[in-house]
Amino acid sequence: MATGIFTLRNQLQGLIQKAWTGTQKTNFVEYLVVAGGGGASNGGAGAGGLIQGISNVSTGSSITVTVGAGGSGGATTNTSGQNSVFGSITAIGGGLGGGNPSPSAASGGSGGGSYTASNPANQGTFGQGNAGSIGNTTSGGGGGGAGTIGLLGLANIGGNGGAGIASAINGTVTSYAGGGGGGAGTTAGTGGVGGGGNGGTGGGSAASANTGGGGGGGYGGAGGSGGSGIVIISYPDTYNAPTTLTGTYTASTSGSGSVYFDGSSYLTIPNATNLQVGTSDFTIECWVYLTSTTGEQTIFAKNNNTGVYDFDLEMYSGNFWWNWYDGSSVAHNIQIAATANVWTHLAISKIGNVFTFYKNGVSGGTATVTGGVYASTSPVSFGALSSGTYKLTGYISNARLIKGTGIYTGNFTPSTTPLTPVTNTQLLLNTVSGSQFADSSTNSYIATATGSPTWNQLSPFATGLGYKNRVYTWTASGTVTF
Repeated sequence: MATGIFTLRNQLQGLIQKAWTGTQKTNFVEYLVVAGGGGASNGGAGAGGLIQGISNVSTGSSITVTVGAGGSGGATTNTSGQNSVFGSITAIGGGLGGGNPSPSAASGGSGGGSYTASNPANQGTFGQGNAGSIGNTTSGGGGGGAGTIGLLGLANIGGNGGAGIASAINGTVTSYAGGGGGGAGTTAGTGGVGGGGNGGTGGGSAASANTGGGGGGGYGGAGGSGGSGIVIISYPDTYNAPTTLTGTYTASTSGSGSVYFDGSSYLTIPNATNLQVGTSDFTIECWVYLTSTTGEQTIFAKNNNTGVYDFDLEMYSGNFWWNWYDGSSVAHNIQIAATANVWTHLAISKIGNVFTFYKNGVSGGTATVTGGVYASTSPVSFGALSSGTYKLTGYISNARLIKGTGIYTGNFTPSTTPLTPVTNTQLLLNTVSGSQFADSSTNSYIATATGSPTWNQLSPFATGLGYKNRVYTWTASGTVTF
């Protein structure tokens, strides 16, 4: 089963087993439980234990959620991380990092790194983490991470912390439980990916909160504290929300959402013959959520801003514009009033020589043009022209290009579920969490991100239809009753 996303195939299997009969009480959840990371001295501290999987839950019973605190750092006194719990599942706190001459490194979810070879590093808990490494008289070893062991400390070079493990359970790929880097006299070790604190040539750095990372070791200064843990559960939205939730938690969704463009980011896909609509019938569509209707903002384009182009779907001065050059290099456009802070479905359907521009399924204008659409070598882009100009601040969901069919022949009701790759689909960005830039057409084009476009749970589609997951994330202890 795909981490964090329950597919339609998963749901069909549930229906066959009579376990997916619509909105009801869930009898299982996917979980991620990460304990608090250890605190460091000279050696990097171990990450908190990390456990993930699927667990049955009992309807009506209250399940305890405990989020372990990170251990405290210090020069000669520091502590291991605390356990995190989800019902009967317990992740072990990360082991503290060793010092010179004390304290000794400790075992834990992942083991802490030591300061000298005579003060050995310690082991991780099977299935939850890895061992820390030994140090040198002038350096500390790296703390273990959930994914790999910590690295050895060498002369005046601290060991790097072990790497953590990435999960998409909350809808965004995030790494947890990285080990702390060892302190050293010259070059300190770096913390492991997953929140591990960096070692220092003075004091070590604290691990990131709610990652279970181990603290970074110090040299001639205090080691850093460990990161607090986290507990996350996820299950299909065809099941009801819990009847009771307590503690410090957030409720969200994963699955079909959108890509957020922050005004400095965009996506591009290289030019290909299949993406040049030319004289063919075609359909171009997507959902867009604008945060403002000022300026000029690109939504979906095949335009590099250096001359004639294929097409450009944008918002300009309060209107949605469908711009294109025809086969004779003559510019044309159709305009429809734009609205901010609401999902809007936009579609252009070409049948024969007639273009129709639809907003929320209603025609906003037509044009008759002979000679088709100019075929340029420009890439396809989302959130800006491929040159990086006219960037969007807002959200795009389920963008699709169909070459060979104008599927909308008159006013229509936009789909209430995510789009699928129908006949002649050449490009489809379903904007599903964990693979938000993936093309779901048979072409499997690769989108390149510039800046930091990010997946977002904001979506034009309602919950309860089986293409999202309910996600609950605890950063402090509480309970849940299904």
